[in-house]
Amino acid sequence: MVGFWSLLSTAAFARQLTNDLGIAQQDDATMQWYRDAKFGMFLHWGLYAVPAKGEWFMENKHISPEEYRKFATDQGDGVFFDAKDFDPSAWARIAKDSGMKYMCLTARHHDGFALFDSKYANAFTSVQTIHRDLYAEYVKAVRAAGLKVGLYYSPIDWRYPGYYDVWGTNCAPNKWNYQTDPAHRENARIMKEEVYEQVRTLFKNYGPFDYVFWDGGWLAQQGTDRDAMFFWEPGKFRDPNNPWPVADAWSDFDETGRPLGLMGIARKCSPNVICNRRCGWIGDIADEEGSKPVTGPVRPFYWEKCLNLNKSSWGYNDHQNLMSYEEIVSFLVNVVVRNGNMLLNFGPDRHGVIPASHAALTRRVGDWLAIVGDSIYGTRGGPWNPVDGQYGFTSKPGNYFVHLLPGYPGTEFTTPEIPGKVTSCRDLFTGKKLKYTVAKDGSLHIIGLNRTAHPADTVIQVKVEKPIQN
Repeated sequence: MVGFWSLLSTAAFARQLTNDLGIAQQDDATMQWYRDAKFGMFLHWGLYAVPAKGEWFMENKHISPEEYRKFATDQGDGVFFDAKDFDPSAWARIAKDSGMKYMCLTARHHDGFALFDSKYANAFTSVQTIHRDLYAEYVKAVRAAGLKVGLYYSPIDWRYPGYYDVWGTNCAPNKWNYQTDPAHRENARIMKEEVYEQVRTLFKNYGPFDYVFWDGGWLAQQGTDRDAMFFWEPGKFRDPNNPWPVADAWSDFDETGRPLGLMGIARKCSPNVICNRRCGWIGDIADEEGSKPVTGPVRPFYWEKCLNLNKSSWGYNDHQNLMSYEEIVSFLVNVVVRNGNMLLNFGPDRHGVIPASHAALTRRVGDWLAIVGDSIYGTRGGPWNPVDGQYGFTSKPGNYFVHLLPGYPGTEFTTPEIPGKVTSCRDLFTGKKLKYTVAKDGSLHIIGLNRTAHPADTVIQVKVEKPIQN
């Protein structure tokens, strides 16, 4: 993971680029499950779990592809990516216990190692190394648990010098000191062809998927996803005259025989899949990555905050720097009151185990959500804008919820005008009724708030007689 594509400010721009790429955004009915889910589990797992220094280890330490491959097999010391304790049903239990509604696992990260069965000649997979199709096991377990199935895929592949020199005329600076070479153009084409075979394989053999997190659409560690659209062709169709063609044997086509681009393949095989806005196209949801605090007004578009439970890295790291319970709750509340979802990342170890301390932490969040989930799941942010660091609002038909964060002082609160007749007001966590008065302007003044029962988020439920129109 690196950076994030800045959130787009206008729906008109999003629609225009979407139309240019030939892919329609999903309608509200298709987006319904996602809008209601609010909380998901992200998982970064691969060979980088062996050195335990994060998912960018290969590039950060400029490990050659030949040396990096050694993490996949026993070199005599027993320390390799063995996945011997991988039990995806256990991961799904952690997700459900934590109050999460969907899961998303890295099928392939920037190192090019795939957790699924790819038939491309240069593919590097878990089926080759430990004779297990780890992704098939994951998909089966997530579906069996009743959770929505998410796919992460990155087209970046550090194994290919052509990634830094797609034209073969101007090699970008790189950790491996690759130099400009005309042969890099064909090397880049092979890299792209492998991506097309793998995306087709994933969507045809492992789908349908509910959610896709594209990542790494840029080239040579430079620029943005959009800057590299000319190479990856992420829209509905590919250009038959593109300088980096994909052989028919590894391609997919529409009913007229026109070659499909990455999203063309995705939507052909998983028509209802919800995608982020990376890989150079305008998808269904914007994403904001990292631990920067969530601020500002309610956002008028679908969006998702993805961040890391272990602040040290996305992939497994032997340096543990976990978010606190209070931080997780604060992020989740600040996202939901702004009409977003939160995707919280775990990094399992080389054996396939999510550390017990990580699971225990998020299960605490699940215990809290089991009590106050009505103020999170199925809600919409607002209808009033939050105040940064102090409070925010969610709502659903017949209910308004006030979320008071630790930065809000005192044991009283006055709401904006409440449409409809108020029938009750209570502390959702303790269940106790709250005293209130209704002013002439329709605002509600609430007193006697318990700010100590759950200091990370005091949730007030206001029920009204007239259903709220979302």
